[in-house]
Amino acid sequence: MALTVFETFSRVLLGWLGRLLTKDSIGLRNDLVKARIPLLAEDYMASSIMQVIATFVGGVLFVLFLLGFLIPQIEMMENPSTGENFSVSKTVQYAIIGILVFALPALVGLIQLFTPGWVASSRATNMDRQIPYAASYVSALAAANATPSQTFKSLARNKDIYGEISNDAAWIFHSMEFMGRDLVTTLKEAVDRTPSERFAEFLQGIIGTVTSGGNLKLYFLNRSEYYAQQNRVHVKDVLQQMALFSEAYVVVAV
Repeated sequence: MALTVFETFSRVLLGWLGRLLTKDSIGLRNDLVKARIPLLAEDYMASSIMQVIATFVGGVLFVLFLLGFLIPQIEMMENPSTGENFSVSKTVQYAIIGILVFALPALVGLIQLFTPGWVASSRATNMDRQIPYAASYVSALAAANATPSQTFKSLARNKDIYGEISNDAAWIFHSMEFMGRDLVTTLKEAVDRTPSERFAEFLQGIIGTVTSGGNLKLYFLNRSEYYAQQNRVHVKDVLQQMALFSEAYVVVAV
């Protein structure tokens, strides 16, 4: 995927700093892959630093506008209730400087630092929620004698239903169909790329079944039943918790 103008400018100007800061940053590299953020670690760090710098410069310019023009104009205005001019205290001015010049750039930096991990965690949650239904769908396709390539292709086309699992399935299908990679190699790479441990376990099971000469139909059927049972237990626990909260509300509030 091509870099945006801002990302390209950041890479040219601060790429050296991004490479220096991410030289041994394995965690950031993995988070970017699992979050499906199409940037190298050094490019992401360079663009993040540039965003912090841009926020800092914008904050300084806005503070100069406030202190040099807007606040003096306000202090020249007369308060109709007291007959005296408005006054902006030094404490308020220092607070504005602190927020716009220091706090806001720091907040942008923290958001950029933790965004890959947050996005990867969000994807993992979505995949864990959808995997019982995706496994059931894959089991039905396998029962209809669909090949693994056809199975992942069909799964990738149902993003509205299976969410982030469809995105990973699309990557698997693309790697097999257009890159010419074999099933086992592609699935091994997909295991390392996925943020969901449950989906990684599902893919690892496919690898083990294929390499051992097992029956994929039987594996998909067993996994489907297993995830369905887990999902029923989870739903039952949620309903019990909701019943407990409702009883507590009735006792305490009513």
